[in-house]
Amino acid sequence: MKTARILIVVIGILLPFLARIPGALIKGKSWFTCYFDGGLGGTAFISGLQALCWGSILLATLSYKQTNAVWFPAVFGFAFVGLSHAFLNLSSSSTAAIGLVAIPLLSLPVVLVGWLIGLWYQR
Repeated sequence: MKTARILIVVIGILLPFLARIPGALIKGKSWFTCYFDGGLGGTAFISGLQALCWGSILLATLSYKQTNAVWFPAVFGFAFVGLSHAFLNLSSSSTAAIGLVAIPLLSLPVVLVGWLIGLWYQR
């Protein structure tokens, strides 16, 4: 269980940046590097906001006795966050950066659904 929780933290921190890689192959290098335009502070801001998502997944894992049940909130939450970051176009408008705050907040109900499915699976 400890290994699964460490993986959740590592994936949660790196996921916004890893999700941009496929789009960079299609849309160019600027698609990937736009997350790094804010410097170290901007990068830390994006990673820090993701703590809402992976923190809620870690909180959900505290109620599980089986390690297999951890997959449900992790897959649900990380799939939502990964797809959202993969399609977020920061150059589309001046308010597109609000998505960086909205994505972790909107992942909370998705993680809740994954947690409930994990509880059902565990029984």
